[in-house]
Amino acid sequence: MGLFDFLGFNKLPAGVTNATLVVTDAATLARAEQFINALQNKFRNVAIALTDATATPPALPHLQLPDDLTAAAQRITKSQPQRLIILGLGEQHLPLAQAATCPRYWLNARDANIALAGCALISTSNADTHITGALALGDALVDLTSLPHIASDTEICLRFKEQHESERWLGYFAATGEDEEDTAYALFSRAIRHKMGMMLLAPRDPARCEPVYRESIRYRLQTIRHARFSTSFVPLKTRVYYIEHAEPIASLYGCVDFVVVGATLNQNAKNTPDIITPILHNRPVIVGTAHRENPLLAAAITAGIVWAGEDNEQIFTHIKTIIDTPELGQQRAEKARAWLNLQVGAMTRVLEKIT
Repeated sequence: MGLFDFLGFNKLPAGVTNATLVVTDAATLARAEQFINALQNKFRNVAIALTDATATPPALPHLQLPDDLTAAAQRITKSQPQRLIILGLGEQHLPLAQAATCPRYWLNARDANIALAGCALISTSNADTHITGALALGDALVDLTSLPHIASDTEICLRFKEQHESERWLGYFAATGEDEEDTAYALFSRAIRHKMGMMLLAPRDPARCEPVYRESIRYRLQTIRHARFSTSFVPLKTRVYYIEHAEPIASLYGCVDFVVVGATLNQNAKNTPDIITPILHNRPVIVGTAHRENPLLAAAITAGIVWAGEDNEQIFTHIKTIIDTPELGQQRAEKARAWLNLQVGAMTRVLEKIT
């Protein structure tokens, strides 16, 4: 026994020893609540080992691992876990897996060298991730039991005939929430200076539609309101197609060249981001920084199947890229559809493999 052990400085927190130990980082833990709860239901004694600091410590027994990997591995060894689950970490954390002699499971693995960890299970969230011996089970943190049926409405898309014939792009800012429309107009104004197109804008809350419309008048952009649409085709001079109730939101996804997902542009937005509907319509999906604690959204960003902008400048860059090279947008949209199908039942599949 070393001096620090004798003096109690290396004492582990209560409840950490002989537990199912989940090793992860703070960002991953923030979206892992359902998965951790499912582990508790299955194994009862669950503890967390964090590789970085968190502003909100877990309610479960937990320990903060040292930055030094050798010291961190020693803490893992000392905890004598019944099973070790490494969640979403990269191959640089191999020593942590190799420090335990119990069954080890590396979930949401991304790097090829993780194959060297000697794990009972290596699972990936994406079929495009190739690791020797790994199973593509889907993202362990996504509790998605089914996908909605999507019916395309080709008739409603005919009203944009003039835009398509003139090779104008259509961008859908769908289901926007509080404080997001100003960002939408700012991005659109920049995009039409790059190449002319049209924005479809649909606030998620019908109660906000009229106030948002009145506020948007200051932009002086030719606008047609969906509720008052009375001609066969949307005129080419139209800049904004404004949708004021929930019903046509889904049916318009199939008409556009890309979708900027509402509730991802501002943290004040109260609705939940919907990436499922545009992915099922095979549309390229662009998201901002808000509500990334949403497990499905976070998983999609990690998998790289949506165009994630870290700020408005990067969102604009993504819009411009899709406008200029639509084939790139379509390629990612097709990968997104395959990825989303894999996520159905992912958490259940992963949990069944952990024994």
